Amino acid sequence: MGLLCLLCLWLVLALAPLGAGAWQCPPIPYSSTRNFSVPYTLPNLDAGSPIQNVAVFADSDGTVAIFVAVRNRILLASAEMRLLSVLVTGPVGSAKCEICRLCPATKDGPEDTDNVLLLLDPLEPWLYSCGTARHGLCYQHQLEVRDGKVAITETHCLYSAMGNSPTLCPDCVASPLGTSATVVATSYASFFYLGSTINSSVAAQYSPQSVSVRRLKGTLDGFSGDFQWLTVLPQYRDNYTIHYVHSFADGDHVYFLMVQPERPGLPVYHTRLARLSTHERDLRRYRELVLDCRFESKRRRRRRSGEEDAERDIAYNVLQAAHTARPGARLARDLGINDTDTVLFGAFAESQPESWMPQENSAVCAFPIRLLNQAMEEGMEKCCGIGHQPLLRGLSFFQPVEYCPHNVNLSAPVINTSCWDQPTLVPAASHKVDLFNGQLTGVLLTSIFVTALGDVTVAHLGTAEGRIFQMVLQRSSSYLLTLANFSLGEPGPVQGAMGSQSHSLFFAAGTKVWRLNVTGPGCRHFSTCQRCLRAERFMGCGWCRGGCTRRHECAGPWVQDSCPPVLTDFHPRSAPLRGRTRVTLCGMTFHSHWDPDPSRRPLGAYRVTVGQRGCTVLPQESGRPPPTSRRKEFVNVLVCELEPGGPAAARGPANVVLTVEEPTRPFGFRVQGSATLGGFIFVEPHIRALHPPFGPRGGGTHLSLHGTHLSSGSSWRVMVNGSECPLTRQPSDNGTIQCTAPTASGLGAALVALWIDGEVFPAPLPFQYRPDPSVSAIIPNCSYEGSMLTIIGTHLDSVYRAKIRFEARGVTTQTTECEDPLAPERLLCRSPAFPLKSKAEAVLGNVSVLLDGADGRWLFHLQYYSRPEFFPLKQEGGRFRLKPGDDEIEVHQLGLNALATCMNITMTVGGRDCHPNVLINEVTCRLPRELHLPPAGAPVEVGIP
Repeated sequence: MGLLCLLCLWLVLALAPLGAGAWQCPPIPYSSTRNFSVPYTLPNLDAGSPIQNVAVFADSDGTVAIFVAVRNRILLASAEMRLLSVLVTGPVGSAKCEICRLCPATKDGPEDTDNVLLLLDPLEPWLYSCGTARHGLCYQHQLEVRDGKVAITETHCLYSAMGNSPTLCPDCVASPLGTSATVVATSYASFFYLGSTINSSVAAQYSPQSVSVRRLKGTLDGFSGDFQWLTVLPQYRDNYTIHYVHSFADGDHVYFLMVQPERPGLPVYHTRLARLSTHERDLRRYRELVLDCRFESKRRRRRRSGEEDAERDIAYNVLQAAHTARPGARLARDLGINDTDTVLFGAFAESQPESWMPQENSAVCAFPIRLLNQAMEEGMEKCCGIGHQPLLRGLSFFQPVEYCPHNVNLSAPVINTSCWDQPTLVPAASHKVDLFNGQLTGVLLTSIFVTALGDVTVAHLGTAEGRIFQMVLQRSSSYLLTLANFSLGEPGPVQGAMGSQSHSLFFAAGTKVWRLNVTGPGCRHFSTCQRCLRAERFMGCGWCRGGCTRRHECAGPWVQDSCPPVLTDFHPRSAPLRGRTRVTLCGMTFHSHWDPDPSRRPLGAYRVTVGQRGCTVLPQESGRPPPTSRRKEFVNVLVCELEPGGPAAARGPANVVLTVEEPTRPFGFRVQGSATLGGFIFVEPHIRALHPPFGPRGGGTHLSLHGTHLSSGSSWRVMVNGSECPLTRQPSDNGTIQCTAPTASGLGAALVALWIDGEVFPAPLPFQYRPDPSVSAIIPNCSYEGSMLTIIGTHLDSVYRAKIRFEARGVTTQTTECEDPLAPERLLCRSPAFPLKSKAEAVLGNVSVLLDGADGRWLFHLQYYSRPEFFPLKQEGGRFRLKPGDDEIEVHQLGLNALATCMNITMTVGGRDCHPNVLINEVTCRLPRELHLPPAGAPVEVGIP
């Protein structure tokens, strides 16, 4: 019997779960194989002012010159980035600007010249420069190569005093808001195809017009006045802005790339391609097409931990830069085109909401020009052909709203082509998917230059943070193949990328221009031999004394055909002296080419030793773990088994040595060399104790083996009298192994032994099997949290630790351990805590008696009540004072009356039973007649189980 006024403590034990699984090699981040913080020093030219434009001149003899335009100056530099000369272009009205005198004098004060266009003639050695001064006039600079150097020999102002007025100005070419241009040269003239951003103030005087084609006069005094144009209508000039990003010529057409609102009055932007024919100057066959570059998450669904990625579809709606080039053979195959086709490569960004300003979220999409032209022709057939749905011609910001006529029978022998002779927005979008599969999040691309090197297509991408990415373009790859990623050392955005015939690229950022070979800045950013030799061959990388370099940078042996293996980890860290321990080796460069078929792997290429012991490679268990998300991590795995026999291992530390000798391959590199990693130790395990020492014959006892070095090795088996004792968890480093005792055929002592990797280690004492216990009753048949229950049965002392738990309403309590048996037939157990909603609530459930894992369990119905409460005696000082002649004591309580129906309630005064009477809210009793209260009083105690 226990007393309610006493504090009772009991211990709740939980069965530890099994280990999560076999040990796995720690993955190696791919990022560790490259160091993109390695600095590279590139030839550069500092112009002293923010660079506005760059043009690269190259003649048939290979002479290269770079023209760099800044405010009021054009710098001429050699291919080695040495400054050759400076041409002053402003301020207009300044005595320093000699060429300014070639154009008409300005009535205003000095006016700075910001360069808007810097172009080279495709046929003649001429450079054109157009600035913001004098309403966007241009100069022609004639070039001459002298002794391998380029010089400006003569300059002409492309302006005529006749034929220019504020309302019509053929010689006003450049807009202060931005102009993109392409020069197309024929045998008799050069034509300027111009796209200019305008607003109402620019259009009010000497407007350059939105789109125009202008012929340079043979007299070099300006442009012919009979040019044609399209321009934004007056009502849209301040709320429908067209930003011209890039222009280029291909075949019989000139193309412009623009970012503009989807339609007037809508603050949502997209990118369009405009096409003009080089065979007509009146812009009747002007076409526009929407370019749609996006990432679609449904194309790359993955499951991580059983759930789909929360990726979203992204429309990269605003173009930042573009370049046209022929693709390498690999990308051409991916795109389903020929490697002779011209492809438009665009660097796009996701825009900020209701703005054309970009976010740091970029993509690169590829649009084959042939397919764009085909889409335009098919779109015009929908506009002109009979039987199609009504379509608008679009371009309502250029021309009045008009529907397509749909009046042409395309199968007729003679077709009226007048429908084609009007500017039209083709009713279709050219849809392409991001080549980088949405993986340039957090990056804003600002420039792009694409080259085909062998069968590989390489993009050089400039960013807003002044970095250059050199990346292989491949269709919707699940990972980025980055060849280089380096900083120019200038914090501003990379504004442009230009190429030359000498395989050099030129990038501008801030006040500088850098020259970079198309093969990249170098190889030092590759941190491992394997990554170095797997770089594209055109990069010219080789391994030199622990680093990746180019041949001319290496002062010692420079290797391109072999790499040594690299060990990063192994498991286990220890093993018994004579066991057949399986050792898992982790690292990289274990093989040059992975073959998933073990039978085809060159097993003779591998040799592993651990100290003085050999270790046989197990090909079926060696390989690579499953690929991780987006291939951000990797690891090579090799499993071997320590060989029996041979020289005996000595206790103590040992090195793990992996030697790989792959045969020579016809291409690529092979793995050749050794790697050594310390930290392995040979030990001698010893079992010090076995706990508990006994259990029921039916098994189920949780055995613990304690000792030293029991967790060494790679496999463990515990045997009890020749029967396996299954492990309940992976062996721990604290020297404990736990298992569940098997069923025995008889009673008495049973030998216990631990097998580690085939080597046996006996326990110092046997395990004793006792008769199986049974339970016949549990009293009382009601309970509350912490009350004492008595288990009645037989052989209850065969169990080292009995436990009980309570279940009701789908809720199962934690198990509580019982006390040691008072006798083989009796156990005392404290009731576990069960959540009741109120003090007055009771629940009927089942109590389970768990006898140390013995077969079966015993269930008994049990009424569960809230824990009763007793309130202090109400009189002063917690003492109950009796008046003369009174002998009844009362104690106020809550919940005791329900327990009185199933439990024996006692109440004592001064240690003597007073035979209590339990009422609804109180318990009373009369003083025993034989009790004589001392003057100091006597304690009152209420007892329940």
